[in-house]
Amino acid sequence: MSTSRLLIVTGEGSIDIAVDETAAPHTTRFVRRLVEAGQFDGAMFYRSTRLGNEDRQPLIQGGPLAPLFTGTSVPIPAIELLETVETTDQTGMTHRRGTVSLARDLMTTGHVLPEIFICLDDYPELDTGGRSQPDELGFPAFGVVTSGLEVVAAIAQRHCDGASSIDSLAGEILREPVPILHATITEQTTESST
Repeated sequence: MSTSRLLIVTGEGSIDIAVDETAAPHTTRFVRRLVEAGQFDGAMFYRSTRLGNEDRQPLIQGGPLAPLFTGTSVPIPAIELLETVETTDQTGMTHRRGTVSLARDLMTTGHVLPEIFICLDDYPELDTGGRSQPDELGFPAFGVVTSGLEVVAAIAQRHCDGASSIDSLAGEILREPVPILHATITEQTTESST
């Protein structure tokens, strides 16, 4: 199994992620390009949501598109989108506590966005077939948090009454988003199974 380490240093602390390059090679190449291009440096975690189910722990979302979703006047950097969605059926990586995945443009193209989200609970509706709009592809999971879930939880518990230019995100935008100071990804290592 080929894995690499994605380290996200935030204003709340560090989040360590094991990136599964064997299970999700297409998605992880995209993530590596984004990180190596510095797309997450200076970005922020700005969203905390339970996706309509208040009985579970939230997920958080962050990335360079924060200005678009928070309605700020900060310019959005030139970004890369990924047209192909590597599904959870293909990778075997489902959205459970600690899963790290990428958001998609659900309004128009369906393309994968350079936006990371991290689950603090099980979110089966984000897996293949879990929802039908705009399709049943779900979201491309690519890794799991190995340390720093307490940092994710601290971000998730911030006040969610921040402004958004998108009505459907009301009550999900952090009043005080958490900056992503730096993101790095290590060279992949190969683990042999016995």
